[in-house]
Amino acid sequence: MTDLLRNALIGPATVLVFCVLVVPLLLGVADTRLLTPLAAPGYFILLTMTVVGSVVVPGYLFWLYWPPFLLVCYALSVVVGGCYYLLDAQLRSPSKTS
Repeated sequence: MTDLLRNALIGPATVLVFCVLVVPLLLGVADTRLLTPLAAPGYFILLTMTVVGSVVVPGYLFWLYWPPFLLVCYALSVVVGGCYYLLDAQLRSPSKTS
């Protein structure tokens, strides 16, 4: 169980999902020529957080959305990575049917 938790928190699948959500968006912010359709999932998360944040706290500066964005992306990555490793463990375990 501890391997599953460790893999869910810092495993390769979790890191990969986090990078897929964050890196294309960061590249697009750095240079708009690098904004590709791969940034769509991260952009959707950031856009949703911006809309909700603008309603909840109207005077919130845009650059302050990045830390919560990174935390939300990490949380989603842990959930997806955890599901992957749980499914992998279930498929690798021997069947208990007689």
